[in-house]
Amino acid sequence: MAPSVTTILTVARTGSRVVRSLIQPPQRGPGHSGLRSVRELGHDPWLMPDGSDGLRRQATRLARRGMGLGKLTLQGVLGALVVFPLLLIFGVLFALGFDPAGWLLGITLLLGLLGLVRTAVRATRLMNAPDEEVLPQQAAAQQPSLQADEAGLLGTLRTHERALPPASRVAFHAAVIATRDALRASADDAMLDRDTFDVRQAAREDLPELLATYRTVPPTPANQTELQRQLGLIEGRMAAVVRDREAQKGRTLKAHGRYLEHKYLEKPEAE
Repeated sequence: MAPSVTTILTVARTGSRVVRSLIQPPQRGPGHSGLRSVRELGHDPWLMPDGSDGLRRQATRLARRGMGLGKLTLQGVLGALVVFPLLLIFGVLFALGFDPAGWLLGITLLLGLLGLVRTAVRATRLMNAPDEEVLPQQAAAQQPSLQADEAGLLGTLRTHERALPPASRVAFHAAVIATRDALRASADDAMLDRDTFDVRQAAREDLPELLATYRTVPPTPANQTELQRQLGLIEGRMAAVVRDREAQKGRTLKAHGRYLEHKYLEKPEAE
């Protein structure tokens, strides 16, 4: 029993370190010149949203919706104050034998019915209208960014990590961290080359589809081994992208150094 308990405690500590590493925002500094900071992103996408802000925004939306319903109710009351007296007047005139009052009574009833239908339709649309904050999120989904990709990657982590056995969970954590680092390393790429495409596909499709497929098969040792092998492939590819980006930045720095040497250390020509 002791070895299994030790293994579980080791995996638990590893998992806690992984989560802290994921939540930690990227920092600029030596070796991380290509990563964007939390200030540039606006907020840390690995942190849960503030509950107080969410309640405040929900209260604002409910207040606006209540004001809209109040306006519709006021319009309905004013319309009723106009229609009902006309119906009463035209009804009395029609009962006294004034035939044109029948036509006027029918037209008034039709206008009142149309107004009632219009109010009901507007009230239904107001109640079923999407929240204002959903639209920016949908726009962000249509134009994926580093924030959206990291949020999706974090969602994949939280969805599947508890269902994995200890060894597969460690491999999954390593693949997720490598993918996150590759996303940040390739975030500033001006063109969508093969590396950038592979990184985004790994975060958006490859990792979620792999874990979803694994959870549909029996957790046999063979299936766990295959899962770990595929996670290792993703981790290796993401690590290679990070190394390539770091090497590119190193070459750029050296080229800039040679430029400065040529510019400032060049001996002046003798007159």
